[in-house]
Amino acid sequence: MKTSIRLLLLAALALTGTAQAQNAAQGNAGVTQTVATCAGCHGQKGEGNAQSNFPRLAGQSQAYLAKQLKAYAEGSRNNPIMMPIAKGLSQDQIQAVAAYYAGLDTPSAKTAAPAAQVGKRGEQLANVGDDKIAVQACANCHGPGGSGEPPTYPYLSGQHAGYLSAALGEWKSGARKTDPSMQMNMIAKRLSDSDIAALSAFYAAQPAPAPEPQRTNVAVGTPQRPAAQSSAQSPTSATPTTGGGVEQGAPTTGGAQGIGGGGAASGTGSSGTTNGQGK
Repeated sequence: MKTSIRLLLLAALALTGTAQAQNAAQGNAGVTQTVATCAGCHGQKGEGNAQSNFPRLAGQSQAYLAKQLKAYAEGSRNNPIMMPIAKGLSQDQIQAVAAYYAGLDTPSAKTAAPAAQVGKRGEQLANVGDDKIAVQACANCHGPGGSGEPPTYPYLSGQHAGYLSAALGEWKSGARKTDPSMQMNMIAKRLSDSDIAALSAFYAAQPAPAPEPQRTNVAVGTPQRPAAQSSAQSPTSATPTTGGGVEQGAPTTGGAQGIGGGGAASGTGSSGTTNGQGK
């Protein structure tokens, strides 16, 4: 089993083109053992475990996964299972493990669509936001349909609802502090428990995106990524809500509400821009 996992790891690293991670993985039993350990919770193909709220890792941004492993290792993100595992990895091993999962192409599990009212609220918060509670669209940073904006913003589509709810709960309570600007904490605090449940159910029902190496940012205004909705189309108000700060280490100066918003790497929105390059 360990031999097959090791071969799969090396093949995935070669596909991602991450030479540093590939060199670190060759002959490194620590990486192979770590991947085998990860599979116990996150699945053999990085599919996660919905019943236990273990997240999908397959196809997630390598930079994002590496950042989270470093946060666990440094103690800035707290989890009794992940912290000792991450602390036992070298920087090269962290990059190798992150590259392995970033290259996995694992379809998301089929999830039933949420009830109509719940789905409508989740879609509104995801694609348009709600200026009544000063929350901008999740799509402004996390991309159309929650497909992510590598390397900074993780995908949300196809992620397990239980994990998304738990993560938003950690942002809301302040237990999670890996956003230097505290923007995610502020957003989560403005969401009710029913809002969190609606958002989580909406994104869980969306198909997971292709692995990071196969993804490219789609320009705003194309059929695949429509421009921000006009105020007349907005179901919440006539004035789009904008945000500002530094989210996940990337400077943001707004981004109009609407599908796609202004959250693409170096993308623009009618009320601001978001630079997807982390500091």
